[in-house]
Amino acid sequence: MILDSTKSYLLAEVAPLANEIDTHPEILFKALKGLGNLGLLALRVPPQWAGVGISDEAFASFQELVARYSGALAFLQTQHQSAAGMLVQSSNSRLQQAYLPRMGNGDVLLGVGFSHIRRLGNPVIAIPVAGGYQIDGFVPWVTGWNLFAEFIIAATLPNGGAVFGIVPFVETQQATGGAIAFSPPMQLAAMRSTSTVSATLMRFFLPSDRVVFVKPAGWIHNNDIKNVLRGTPLPIGCAMAGLDIVKATAQTKSLAFIDEAFTALDRELNECREAIAQAQHSTFTQKVQLRAWAIDLAVRTAHAAVTVSSGSANDTAHPAQRVYREALVYTVSGQTPAIMEATLTQLTSPLRYHSNKRRNISYSQVIHLSHVIHPDIPQWLGDPPVEFETVAELHQDGYYLRRFAFGEHTATHINAPKSFYADGLGIDQYPADLLVVPAIVLNIQAQAVNPDYTLSVTDILNWEQQHGAIAPGCVVLLYTGWQNKWWDKAAFLNADASGNLHFPGFSCDATQFLLERQIAGVGIDTHGVDSGQDTTFATNRLILEKTRIVLENLTNLDQLPVRGSTLAIGILRLQNGSGSPAAVMAFIP
Repeated sequence: MILDSTKSYLLAEVAPLANEIDTHPEILFKALKGLGNLGLLALRVPPQWAGVGISDEAFASFQELVARYSGALAFLQTQHQSAAGMLVQSSNSRLQQAYLPRMGNGDVLLGVGFSHIRRLGNPVIAIPVAGGYQIDGFVPWVTGWNLFAEFIIAATLPNGGAVFGIVPFVETQQATGGAIAFSPPMQLAAMRSTSTVSATLMRFFLPSDRVVFVKPAGWIHNNDIKNVLRGTPLPIGCAMAGLDIVKATAQTKSLAFIDEAFTALDRELNECREAIAQAQHSTFTQKVQLRAWAIDLAVRTAHAAVTVSSGSANDTAHPAQRVYREALVYTVSGQTPAIMEATLTQLTSPLRYHSNKRRNISYSQVIHLSHVIHPDIPQWLGDPPVEFETVAELHQDGYYLRRFAFGEHTATHINAPKSFYADGLGIDQYPADLLVVPAIVLNIQAQAVNPDYTLSVTDILNWEQQHGAIAPGCVVLLYTGWQNKWWDKAAFLNADASGNLHFPGFSCDATQFLLERQIAGVGIDTHGVDSGQDTTFATNRLILEKTRIVLENLTNLDQLPVRGSTLAIGILRLQNGSGSPAAVMAFIP
Protein backbone atom coordinates (compact mmCIF):
# COMPACT_ATOMS: atom_id res chain seq x y z
CA MET A 1 0.00 0.00 0.00
CA ILE A 2 2.78 2.45 0.88
CA LEU A 3 4.59 1.93 -2.42
CA ASP A 4 1.33 2.13 -4.37
CA SER A 5 0.30 5.42 -2.75
CA THR A 6 3.83 6.75 -3.20
CA LYS A 7 3.85 5.95 -6.91
CA SER A 8 0.39 7.41 -7.43
CA TYR A 9 1.43 10.66 -5.74
CA LEU A 10 4.71 10.87 -7.64
CA LEU A 11 3.08 10.25 -11.01
CA ALA A 12 0.27 12.73 -10.41
CA GLU A 13 1.99 15.53 -8.49
CA VAL A 14 5.74 15.22 -8.90
CA ALA A 15 6.62 13.81 -12.34
CA PRO A 16 4.85 16.60 -14.29
CA LEU A 17 6.82 19.22 -12.32
CA ALA A 18 10.16 17.41 -12.05
CA ASN A 19 12.13 20.08 -13.90
CA GLU A 20 10.53 22.91 -11.90
CA ILE A 21 11.16 20.98 -8.67
CA ASP A 22 14.82 20.75 -9.66
CA THR A 23 15.23 24.53 -9.83
CA HIS A 24 12.58 26.14 -7.59
CA PRO A 25 12.88 25.60 -3.81
CA GLU A 26 9.27 26.56 -3.15
CA ILE A 27 7.97 23.90 -5.58
CA LEU A 28 10.36 21.35 -4.07
CA PHE A 29 9.10 22.24 -0.58
CA LYS A 30 5.51 21.71 -1.68
CA ALA A 31 6.43 18.29 -3.08
CA LEU A 32 8.15 17.40 0.20
CA LYS A 33 5.10 18.45 2.20
CA GLY A 34 3.02 16.27 -0.12
CA LEU A 35 5.02 13.25 1.01
CA GLY A 36 4.44 14.40 4.58
CA ASN A 37 0.68 14.62 4.03
CA LEU A 38 0.82 10.94 3.13
CA GLY A 39 2.85 10.15 6.26
CA LEU A 40 5.89 9.09 4.22
CA LEU A 41 8.67 11.09 5.84
CA ALA A 42 9.59 8.78 8.73
CA LEU A 43 9.36 5.38 7.10
CA ARG A 44 12.08 3.75 9.19
CA VAL A 45 10.75 5.16 12.46
CA PRO A 46 8.98 2.47 14.54
CA PRO A 47 5.21 2.73 15.11
CA GLN A 48 5.80 3.53 18.79
CA TRP A 49 7.07 6.93 17.60
CA ALA A 50 4.24 7.38 15.07
CA GLY A 51 6.40 6.07 12.24
CA VAL A 52 5.77 3.32 9.71
CA GLY A 53 8.67 1.01 10.52
CA ILE A 54 8.92 -0.54 7.06
CA SER A 55 11.57 -3.09 6.14
CA ASP A 56 14.90 -2.14 4.59
CA GLU A 57 13.77 -3.76 1.32
CA ALA A 58 10.56 -1.72 1.18
CA PHE A 59 12.43 1.46 2.06
CA ALA A 60 14.90 0.82 -0.76
CA SER A 61 11.99 0.44 -3.18
CA PHE A 62 10.52 3.72 -1.88
CA GLN A 63 13.85 5.48 -2.42
CA GLU A 64 14.06 4.13 -5.97
CA LEU A 65 10.57 5.40 -6.72
CA VAL A 66 11.22 8.94 -5.49
CA ALA A 67 14.55 9.14 -7.30
CA ARG A 68 12.88 7.90 -10.49
CA TYR A 69 10.53 10.86 -10.60
CA SER A 70 12.54 13.63 -8.94
CA GLY A 71 16.17 13.56 -7.93
CA ALA A 72 15.88 16.79 -5.95
CA LEU A 73 12.95 15.47 -3.91
CA ALA A 74 14.74 12.15 -3.36
CA PHE A 75 17.88 13.87 -2.18
CA LEU A 76 16.08 16.28 0.16
CA GLN A 77 13.77 13.75 1.81
CA THR A 78 16.71 11.38 2.28
CA GLN A 79 18.35 13.98 4.53
CA HIS A 80 15.20 14.13 6.66
CA GLN A 81 14.75 10.34 6.75
CA SER A 82 18.41 10.00 7.79
CA ALA A 83 17.90 12.47 10.63
CA ALA A 84 14.86 10.50 11.78
CA GLY A 85 16.87 7.28 11.71
CA MET A 86 19.56 8.87 13.85
CA LEU A 87 17.00 10.00 16.41
CA VAL A 88 15.60 6.47 16.59
CA GLN A 89 19.07 5.32 17.70
CA SER A 90 19.36 8.08 20.31
CA SER A 91 19.15 7.53 24.06
CA ASN A 92 17.80 11.08 24.45
CA SER A 93 14.15 10.25 25.04
CA ARG A 94 13.17 13.92 25.36
CA LEU A 95 14.41 14.62 21.84
CA GLN A 96 12.69 11.50 20.57
CA GLN A 97 9.38 12.52 22.14
CA ALA A 98 9.68 16.06 20.82
CA TYR A 99 10.66 15.19 17.24
CA LEU A 100 9.88 11.65 16.10
CA PRO A 101 6.03 11.72 16.30
CA ARG A 102 6.00 14.88 14.15
CA MET A 103 8.54 13.89 11.50
CA GLY A 104 6.46 11.43 9.48
CA ASN A 105 3.89 14.04 8.47
CA GLY A 106 6.46 16.80 7.97
CA ASP A 107 5.41 18.97 10.91
CA VAL A 108 9.08 18.85 11.86
CA LEU A 109 11.66 18.86 9.06
CA LEU A 110 15.23 18.09 9.99
CA GLY A 111 18.43 18.03 7.94
CA VAL A 112 21.92 16.62 8.51
CA GLY A 113 25.45 17.96 8.33
CA PHE A 114 28.09 15.38 9.15
CA SER A 115 29.83 14.24 5.94
CA HIS A 116 32.89 16.27 6.98
CA ILE A 117 33.82 13.79 9.72
CA ARG A 118 34.72 11.27 7.01
CA ARG A 119 37.73 13.42 6.15
CA LEU A 120 41.12 13.63 7.75
CA GLY A 121 41.70 16.91 9.54
CA ASN A 122 38.06 17.29 10.53
CA PRO A 123 37.08 20.96 10.27
CA VAL A 124 34.52 20.95 13.14
CA ILE A 125 35.75 20.54 16.71
CA ALA A 126 33.71 20.04 19.90
CA ILE A 127 35.15 20.79 23.36
CA PRO A 128 33.23 19.47 26.39
CA VAL A 129 32.19 22.34 28.67
CA ALA A 130 29.80 22.66 31.59
CA GLY A 131 26.32 21.60 30.45
CA GLY A 132 27.29 20.66 26.93
CA TYR A 133 29.85 21.29 24.18
CA GLN A 134 31.47 24.29 22.53
CA ILE A 135 31.64 23.81 18.77
CA ASP A 136 33.93 25.60 16.32
CA GLY A 137 34.52 24.94 12.68
CA PHE A 138 33.32 24.85 9.10
CA VAL A 139 30.62 22.48 7.80
CA PRO A 140 31.05 22.36 4.00
CA TRP A 141 27.67 20.82 3.11
CA VAL A 142 24.25 21.26 4.66
CA THR A 143 21.20 20.73 2.47
CA GLY A 144 17.81 22.39 3.00
CA TRP A 145 18.38 26.10 3.72
CA ASN A 146 14.95 27.70 4.26
CA LEU A 147 13.43 24.23 3.90
CA PHE A 148 14.53 22.59 7.15
CA ALA A 149 14.23 24.41 10.46
CA GLU A 150 17.12 22.57 12.12
CA PHE A 151 19.81 20.03 11.31
CA ILE A 152 21.93 17.43 13.06
CA ILE A 153 25.55 18.48 13.15
CA ALA A 154 28.57 16.33 13.98
CA ALA A 155 31.75 17.60 15.61
CA THR A 156 34.94 15.77 16.52
CA LEU A 157 35.84 15.38 20.19
CA PRO A 158 39.38 15.57 21.59
CA ASN A 159 39.45 11.76 21.99
CA GLY A 160 38.63 11.23 18.31
CA GLY A 161 34.97 10.45 18.91
CA ALA A 162 32.13 12.60 17.62
CA VAL A 163 29.16 14.33 19.18
CA PHE A 164 25.94 14.69 17.17
CA GLY A 165 23.42 17.35 18.13
CA ILE A 166 20.50 19.40 16.80
CA VAL A 167 21.26 23.04 15.95
CA PRO A 168 19.20 25.82 14.30
CA PHE A 169 19.27 26.03 10.51
CA VAL A 170 19.14 29.81 10.66
CA GLU A 171 21.65 32.56 11.38
CA THR A 172 22.04 32.45 15.18
CA GLN A 173 23.77 34.69 17.73
CA GLN A 174 23.83 33.29 21.25
CA ALA A 175 23.88 35.42 24.38
CA THR A 176 27.09 33.63 25.36
CA GLY A 177 28.80 34.93 22.21
CA GLY A 178 28.43 31.78 20.13
CA ALA A 179 27.14 31.98 16.59
CA ILE A 180 26.21 30.05 13.46
CA ALA A 181 26.53 31.71 10.04
CA PHE A 182 25.58 30.30 6.65
CA SER A 183 26.79 30.94 3.13
CA PRO A 184 24.37 31.80 0.31
CA PRO A 185 22.97 28.67 -1.43
CA MET A 186 25.57 27.11 -3.70
CA GLN A 187 25.17 27.40 -7.45
CA LEU A 188 25.20 23.66 -8.01
CA ALA A 189 24.96 21.99 -11.41
CA ALA A 190 22.14 19.75 -10.26
CA MET A 191 19.42 19.81 -7.60
CA ARG A 192 20.00 23.50 -6.97
CA SER A 193 16.56 23.80 -5.42
CA THR A 194 17.70 21.73 -2.43
CA SER A 195 19.52 24.88 -1.27
CA THR A 196 22.82 23.47 -0.11
CA VAL A 197 24.91 25.83 1.98
CA SER A 198 27.99 25.75 4.17
CA ALA A 199 27.90 26.62 7.86
CA THR A 200 30.45 28.27 10.12
CA LEU A 201 30.18 27.77 13.88
CA MET A 202 32.07 30.05 16.27
CA ARG A 203 32.13 29.09 19.95
CA PHE A 204 28.60 27.76 19.49
CA PHE A 205 27.19 26.18 22.64
CA LEU A 206 25.40 22.85 22.15
CA PRO A 207 23.55 22.00 25.38
CA SER A 208 23.51 18.37 26.51
CA ASP A 209 19.74 18.14 26.09
CA ARG A 210 20.20 18.79 22.33
CA VAL A 211 22.71 15.96 21.92
CA VAL A 212 21.43 13.06 19.81
CA PHE A 213 24.33 10.77 20.68
CA VAL A 214 28.09 10.54 21.10
CA LYS A 215 29.94 8.05 18.93
CA PRO A 216 33.44 6.56 19.35
CA ALA A 217 36.38 7.28 17.08
CA GLY A 218 36.00 5.66 13.67
CA TRP A 219 32.22 5.35 13.92
CA ILE A 220 31.51 7.07 10.61
CA HIS A 221 33.93 4.77 8.76
CA ASN A 222 32.48 1.65 10.36
CA ASN A 223 28.99 2.93 9.54
CA ASP A 224 30.01 3.52 5.91
CA ILE A 225 31.22 -0.09 5.70
CA LYS A 226 28.05 -1.43 7.29
CA ASN A 227 25.66 0.64 5.17
CA VAL A 228 27.51 0.88 1.87
CA LEU A 229 24.50 -0.47 -0.05
CA ARG A 230 22.08 2.02 1.53
CA GLY A 231 23.18 4.48 -1.12
CA THR A 232 22.25 2.27 -4.09
CA PRO A 233 18.48 2.93 -4.40
CA LEU A 234 18.97 6.55 -5.48
CA PRO A 235 21.25 5.83 -8.48
CA ILE A 236 19.03 2.85 -9.33
CA GLY A 237 16.03 5.21 -9.36
CA CYS A 238 18.01 7.59 -11.55
CA ALA A 239 18.74 4.73 -13.95
CA MET A 240 15.01 3.98 -14.06
CA ALA A 241 14.35 7.62 -14.96
CA GLY A 242 16.83 7.42 -17.82
CA LEU A 243 15.23 4.22 -19.07
CA ASP A 244 11.79 5.84 -18.96
CA ILE A 245 13.08 8.46 -21.40
CA VAL A 246 14.69 5.85 -23.65
CA LYS A 247 11.49 3.78 -23.69
CA ALA A 248 9.29 6.77 -24.49
CA THR A 249 11.63 7.84 -27.29
CA ALA A 250 11.64 4.32 -28.74
CA GLN A 251 7.86 4.53 -29.08
CA THR A 252 8.03 7.80 -31.04
CA LYS A 253 11.13 7.28 -33.19
CA SER A 254 10.51 3.63 -34.11
CA LEU A 255 14.21 2.80 -34.45
CA ALA A 256 15.07 -0.81 -33.69
CA PHE A 257 18.43 0.01 -32.13
CA ILE A 258 16.75 2.18 -29.48
CA ASP A 259 14.53 -0.77 -28.52
CA GLU A 260 17.64 -2.97 -28.35
CA ALA A 261 19.45 -0.45 -26.14
CA PHE A 262 16.47 -0.22 -23.81
CA THR A 263 16.19 -4.00 -23.55
CA ALA A 264 19.90 -4.41 -22.78
CA LEU A 265 19.99 -1.65 -20.16
CA ASP A 266 16.72 -2.77 -18.58
CA ARG A 267 18.00 -6.34 -18.30
CA GLU A 268 21.23 -5.14 -16.70
CA LEU A 269 19.31 -2.92 -14.30
CA ASN A 270 17.21 -5.87 -13.13
CA GLU A 271 20.34 -7.98 -12.68
CA CYS A 272 21.97 -5.21 -10.63
CA ARG A 273 18.90 -4.80 -8.41
CA GLU A 274 18.72 -8.57 -7.88
CA ALA A 275 22.41 -8.76 -7.01
CA ILE A 276 22.02 -5.93 -4.48
CA ALA A 277 18.96 -7.58 -2.94
CA GLN A 278 20.91 -10.81 -2.46
CA ALA A 279 24.06 -9.17 -1.08
CA GLN A 280 23.23 -9.14 2.65
CA HIS A 281 25.98 -11.67 3.43
CA SER A 282 28.47 -10.44 0.84
CA THR A 283 31.86 -8.99 1.74
CA PHE A 284 32.49 -5.24 1.92
CA THR A 285 34.46 -5.38 -1.34
CA GLN A 286 31.58 -7.10 -3.09
CA LYS A 287 29.13 -4.52 -1.78
CA VAL A 288 31.33 -1.64 -2.90
CA GLN A 289 31.48 -3.19 -6.37
CA LEU A 290 27.68 -3.35 -6.43
CA ARG A 291 27.50 0.31 -5.35
CA ALA A 292 29.85 1.20 -8.21
CA TRP A 293 27.72 -0.85 -10.62
CA ALA A 294 24.60 1.08 -9.58
CA ILE A 295 26.41 4.39 -10.09
CA ASP A 296 27.70 3.26 -13.46
CA LEU A 297 24.19 2.25 -14.52
CA ALA A 298 22.82 5.65 -13.52
CA VAL A 299 25.48 7.40 -15.60
CA ARG A 300 25.06 5.16 -18.64
CA THR A 301 21.28 5.18 -18.70
CA ALA A 302 21.28 8.95 -18.26
CA HIS A 303 23.73 9.17 -21.14
CA ALA A 304 21.46 6.91 -23.17
CA ALA A 305 18.55 9.26 -22.42
CA VAL A 306 20.60 12.19 -23.66
CA THR A 307 21.68 10.27 -26.75
CA VAL A 308 18.17 9.31 -27.89
CA SER A 309 16.88 12.82 -27.15
CA SER A 310 19.40 14.26 -29.61
CA GLY A 311 20.08 18.01 -29.61
CA SER A 312 17.06 18.85 -27.48
CA ALA A 313 18.80 17.19 -24.52
CA ASN A 314 21.15 20.18 -24.39
CA ASP A 315 18.26 22.33 -23.16
CA THR A 316 18.64 22.74 -19.39
CA ALA A 317 14.89 22.17 -18.99
CA HIS A 318 14.88 18.87 -20.88
CA PRO A 319 14.18 15.79 -18.71
CA ALA A 320 17.21 13.96 -20.10
CA GLN A 321 19.44 16.86 -19.10
CA ARG A 322 18.04 16.85 -15.57
CA VAL A 323 18.50 13.08 -15.19
CA TYR A 324 22.04 13.39 -16.55
CA ARG A 325 22.85 15.98 -13.89
CA GLU A 326 21.26 13.86 -11.19
CA ALA A 327 23.51 10.95 -12.15
CA LEU A 328 26.43 13.26 -11.39
CA VAL A 329 25.11 13.90 -7.89
CA TYR A 330 24.61 10.21 -7.14
CA THR A 331 28.16 9.52 -8.31
CA VAL A 332 29.62 11.63 -5.50
CA SER A 333 26.90 11.44 -2.85
CA GLY A 334 28.13 9.62 0.25
CA GLN A 335 31.41 8.96 -1.49
CA THR A 336 34.29 7.33 0.36
CA PRO A 337 37.75 6.45 -1.00
CA ALA A 338 36.60 2.84 -1.43
CA ILE A 339 33.54 3.89 -3.45
CA MET A 340 35.64 6.31 -5.53
CA GLU A 341 38.13 3.54 -6.31
CA ALA A 342 35.40 1.04 -7.21
CA THR A 343 33.67 3.60 -9.43
CA LEU A 344 36.88 4.40 -11.30
CA THR A 345 37.60 0.69 -11.68
CA GLN A 346 34.13 0.21 -13.14
CA LEU A 347 34.62 3.12 -15.52
CA THR A 348 38.01 1.91 -16.74
CA SER A 349 37.18 -1.78 -17.02
CA PRO A 350 38.23 -3.11 -20.44
CA LEU A 351 35.07 -5.23 -20.54
CA ARG A 352 33.05 -2.02 -20.45
CA TYR A 353 34.40 -0.63 -23.68
CA HIS A 354 36.07 -3.49 -25.50
CA SER A 355 33.98 -6.54 -24.83
CA ASN A 356 33.01 -7.05 -28.47
CA LYS A 357 29.89 -8.77 -27.17
CA ARG A 358 27.18 -9.12 -29.77
CA ARG A 359 23.63 -8.88 -28.67
CA ASN A 360 22.69 -10.94 -31.74
CA ILE A 361 24.87 -14.02 -32.18
CA SER A 362 25.02 -15.36 -35.72
CA TYR A 363 26.21 -18.95 -35.84
CA SER A 364 26.28 -22.00 -38.05
CA GLN A 365 27.21 -24.50 -35.35
CA VAL A 366 27.08 -24.88 -31.56
CA ILE A 367 29.67 -27.02 -29.78
CA HIS A 368 29.71 -28.29 -26.21
CA LEU A 369 32.96 -27.38 -24.47
CA SER A 370 32.00 -29.19 -21.25
CA HIS A 371 32.71 -32.79 -20.27
CA VAL A 372 29.89 -35.07 -19.14
CA ILE A 373 29.87 -35.37 -15.34
CA HIS A 374 29.94 -38.89 -13.94
CA PRO A 375 31.41 -40.54 -10.79
CA ASP A 376 34.62 -41.68 -12.47
CA ILE A 377 35.95 -38.36 -13.84
CA PRO A 378 39.47 -37.06 -13.05
CA GLN A 379 39.50 -34.99 -9.88
CA TRP A 380 41.94 -32.94 -7.88
CA LEU A 381 43.23 -34.75 -4.79
CA GLY A 382 40.93 -33.87 -1.90
CA ASP A 383 37.98 -32.75 -4.01
CA PRO A 384 34.56 -34.06 -2.93
CA PRO A 385 33.57 -37.20 -4.84
CA VAL A 386 30.93 -37.12 -7.55
CA GLU A 387 27.83 -38.85 -6.22
CA PHE A 388 24.44 -39.59 -7.74
CA GLU A 389 21.58 -41.09 -5.74
CA THR A 390 18.25 -42.06 -7.21
CA VAL A 391 15.44 -40.66 -5.07
CA ALA A 392 12.48 -41.39 -7.35
CA GLU A 393 11.91 -44.17 -9.88
CA LEU A 394 9.69 -43.80 -12.91
CA HIS A 395 7.94 -47.15 -12.47
CA GLN A 396 7.37 -46.53 -8.76
CA ASP A 397 6.88 -42.78 -8.36
CA GLY A 398 5.70 -41.73 -11.78
CA TYR A 399 8.87 -39.75 -12.45
CA TYR A 400 12.63 -40.20 -12.34
CA LEU A 401 14.79 -37.99 -10.07
CA ARG A 402 18.33 -38.09 -8.70
CA ARG A 403 20.19 -36.21 -6.04
CA PHE A 404 23.76 -35.25 -6.93
CA ALA A 405 26.72 -33.99 -4.94
CA PHE A 406 30.13 -32.74 -6.04
CA GLY A 407 32.52 -29.85 -5.48
CA GLU A 408 32.35 -26.37 -6.93
CA HIS A 409 35.44 -27.06 -9.04
CA THR A 410 34.34 -30.41 -10.46
CA ALA A 411 34.59 -31.32 -14.15
CA THR A 412 34.40 -28.38 -16.58
CA HIS A 413 34.11 -25.40 -14.26
CA ILE A 414 34.60 -21.68 -13.76
CA ASN A 415 36.60 -20.19 -10.89
CA ALA A 416 35.51 -17.02 -9.09
CA PRO A 417 37.68 -14.47 -7.24
CA LYS A 418 36.46 -15.93 -3.95
CA SER A 419 38.61 -18.99 -4.72
CA PHE A 420 41.75 -17.03 -3.90
CA TYR A 421 40.68 -13.76 -2.26
CA ALA A 422 38.82 -13.61 1.05
CA ASP A 423 36.90 -10.52 -0.04
CA GLY A 424 36.57 -11.66 -3.65
CA LEU A 425 33.33 -11.87 -5.57
CA GLY A 426 31.35 -15.10 -5.37
CA ILE A 427 30.18 -16.81 -8.55
CA ASP A 428 26.58 -15.75 -7.84
CA GLN A 429 27.62 -12.11 -8.21
CA TYR A 430 28.86 -12.47 -11.78
CA PRO A 431 26.79 -10.25 -14.10
CA ALA A 432 25.06 -12.30 -16.78
CA ASP A 433 26.55 -10.34 -19.67
CA LEU A 434 30.05 -11.17 -18.41
CA LEU A 435 29.31 -14.81 -19.25
CA VAL A 436 28.71 -14.27 -22.97
CA VAL A 437 32.11 -13.47 -24.47
CA PRO A 438 34.15 -13.77 -27.67
CA ALA A 439 36.95 -16.33 -27.64
CA ILE A 440 40.22 -17.02 -29.39
CA VAL A 441 42.17 -20.29 -29.35
CA LEU A 442 45.93 -20.69 -29.00
CA ASN A 443 47.18 -24.16 -29.97
CA ILE A 444 50.25 -25.42 -28.09
CA GLN A 445 49.58 -29.12 -28.60
CA ALA A 446 53.00 -29.61 -30.22
CA GLN A 447 54.85 -27.94 -27.35
CA ALA A 448 52.72 -29.81 -24.77
CA VAL A 449 54.55 -33.01 -25.60
CA ASN A 450 56.57 -31.64 -22.69
CA PRO A 451 53.95 -32.04 -19.92
CA ASP A 452 55.49 -29.16 -17.95
CA TYR A 453 55.33 -26.71 -20.85
CA THR A 454 53.80 -23.30 -20.17
CA LEU A 455 52.53 -20.78 -22.70
CA SER A 456 55.18 -18.13 -23.35
CA VAL A 457 55.02 -14.53 -24.49
CA THR A 458 56.77 -15.67 -27.68
CA ASP A 459 53.93 -18.11 -28.35
CA ILE A 460 51.46 -15.25 -28.07
CA LEU A 461 53.47 -12.95 -30.34
CA ASN A 462 53.78 -15.72 -32.94
CA TRP A 463 50.00 -16.23 -32.81
CA GLU A 464 49.37 -12.52 -33.25
CA GLN A 465 51.75 -12.40 -36.21
CA GLN A 466 49.60 -15.02 -37.96
CA HIS A 467 46.11 -14.03 -36.79
CA GLY A 468 46.26 -10.40 -35.73
CA ALA A 469 46.29 -8.68 -32.35
CA ILE A 470 44.35 -10.23 -29.48
CA ALA A 471 41.25 -8.10 -29.06
CA PRO A 472 40.46 -6.65 -25.62
CA GLY A 473 37.53 -8.29 -23.87
CA CYS A 474 37.99 -11.81 -25.24
CA VAL A 475 38.65 -15.09 -23.42
CA VAL A 476 41.92 -16.74 -24.41
CA LEU A 477 41.48 -20.53 -24.66
CA LEU A 478 44.60 -22.68 -24.57
CA TYR A 479 44.38 -25.95 -26.49
CA THR A 480 47.03 -28.39 -25.26
CA GLY A 481 45.50 -31.65 -26.47
CA TRP A 482 45.08 -32.71 -22.85
CA GLN A 483 41.34 -33.09 -23.43
CA ASN A 484 42.12 -36.41 -25.14
CA LYS A 485 43.43 -37.80 -21.83
CA TRP A 486 40.16 -37.13 -19.96
CA TRP A 487 39.07 -40.76 -19.95
CA ASP A 488 42.36 -41.84 -18.36
CA LYS A 489 42.45 -40.25 -14.90
CA ALA A 490 46.07 -41.13 -14.27
CA ALA A 491 47.22 -39.66 -17.59
CA PHE A 492 45.08 -36.54 -17.20
CA LEU A 493 46.52 -35.56 -13.81
CA ASN A 494 49.89 -37.14 -14.65
CA ALA A 495 51.25 -37.44 -11.11
CA ASP A 496 54.79 -38.66 -10.60
CA ALA A 497 55.97 -41.02 -7.87
CA SER A 498 56.13 -38.14 -5.41
CA GLY A 499 52.59 -37.04 -6.17
CA ASN A 500 53.64 -33.96 -8.15
CA LEU A 501 51.37 -33.20 -11.11
CA HIS A 502 52.60 -32.60 -14.63
CA PHE A 503 50.36 -30.89 -17.17
CA PRO A 504 50.79 -27.72 -19.27
CA GLY A 505 49.35 -24.30 -18.52
CA PHE A 506 49.84 -20.54 -18.72
CA SER A 507 53.11 -19.02 -17.54
CA CYS A 508 53.07 -16.05 -15.21
CA ASP A 509 54.77 -13.86 -17.83
CA ALA A 510 52.28 -14.85 -20.52
CA THR A 511 49.37 -14.14 -18.17
CA GLN A 512 50.73 -10.69 -17.34
CA PHE A 513 51.19 -10.04 -21.05
CA LEU A 514 47.60 -11.09 -21.83
CA LEU A 515 46.25 -8.86 -19.06
CA GLU A 516 48.04 -5.96 -20.74
CA ARG A 517 45.97 -6.90 -23.80
CA GLN A 518 42.91 -6.36 -21.52
CA ILE A 519 41.48 -9.84 -21.94
CA ALA A 520 38.28 -10.98 -20.23
CA GLY A 521 39.77 -14.24 -18.98
CA VAL A 522 41.40 -17.54 -19.84
CA GLY A 523 40.45 -21.17 -20.31
CA ILE A 524 42.23 -24.49 -20.85
CA ASP A 525 41.59 -28.18 -21.51
CA THR A 526 43.73 -29.32 -18.54
CA HIS A 527 42.79 -29.45 -14.87
CA GLY A 528 44.12 -25.94 -14.30
CA VAL A 529 45.16 -22.77 -16.10
CA ASP A 530 48.25 -22.99 -13.87
CA SER A 531 50.57 -25.80 -14.88
CA GLY A 532 50.67 -28.88 -12.68
CA GLN A 533 54.03 -27.74 -11.34
CA ASP A 534 52.72 -24.33 -10.20
CA THR A 535 51.40 -24.87 -6.69
CA THR A 536 51.02 -21.09 -6.14
CA PHE A 537 48.13 -20.79 -8.64
CA ALA A 538 49.79 -17.67 -10.03
CA THR A 539 47.65 -17.39 -13.17
CA ASN A 540 44.43 -17.90 -11.24
CA ARG A 541 45.43 -15.20 -8.78
CA LEU A 542 46.41 -12.73 -11.49
CA ILE A 543 43.25 -13.22 -13.54
CA LEU A 544 40.91 -13.24 -10.55
CA GLU A 545 42.21 -10.05 -8.96
CA LYS A 546 39.17 -8.65 -10.76
CA THR A 547 35.90 -10.22 -11.89
CA ARG A 548 37.25 -12.13 -14.86
CA ILE A 549 36.78 -15.62 -16.23
CA VAL A 550 38.85 -18.74 -15.53
CA LEU A 551 37.62 -21.93 -17.24
CA GLU A 552 39.24 -25.32 -16.61
CA ASN A 553 38.72 -28.88 -17.90
CA LEU A 554 37.34 -27.71 -21.24
CA THR A 555 36.97 -30.07 -24.17
CA ASN A 556 36.47 -29.95 -27.96
CA LEU A 557 38.79 -26.95 -28.28
CA ASP A 558 40.20 -28.56 -31.43
CA GLN A 559 36.80 -27.96 -33.10
CA LEU A 560 36.94 -24.18 -32.66
CA PRO A 561 38.32 -21.66 -35.13
CA VAL A 562 41.27 -19.62 -33.88
CA ARG A 563 38.98 -16.60 -33.57
CA GLY A 564 35.35 -15.64 -34.12
CA SER A 565 33.61 -17.97 -31.63
CA THR A 566 31.30 -16.70 -28.91
CA LEU A 567 31.11 -18.52 -25.60
CA ALA A 568 27.96 -18.83 -23.50
CA ILE A 569 28.98 -19.91 -20.00
CA GLY A 570 26.20 -21.42 -17.93
CA ILE A 571 26.78 -21.40 -14.17
CA LEU A 572 25.06 -22.55 -11.01
CA ARG A 573 24.47 -19.37 -9.01
CA LEU A 574 25.82 -20.81 -5.78
CA GLN A 575 25.66 -18.18 -3.05
CA ASN A 576 29.20 -16.98 -2.28
CA GLY A 577 30.46 -19.79 -4.49
CA SER A 578 34.19 -20.13 -5.13
CA GLY A 579 33.22 -21.37 -8.57
CA SER A 580 30.72 -23.57 -10.34
CA PRO A 581 30.54 -26.51 -12.69
CA ALA A 582 29.95 -24.87 -16.05
CA ALA A 583 27.97 -25.71 -19.15
CA VAL A 584 30.07 -23.94 -21.78
CA MET A 585 28.85 -23.72 -25.36
CA ALA A 586 30.69 -22.21 -28.30
CA PHE A 587 28.72 -20.55 -31.08
CA ILE A 588 30.68 -20.89 -34.32
CA PRO A 589 30.02 -18.37 -37.15
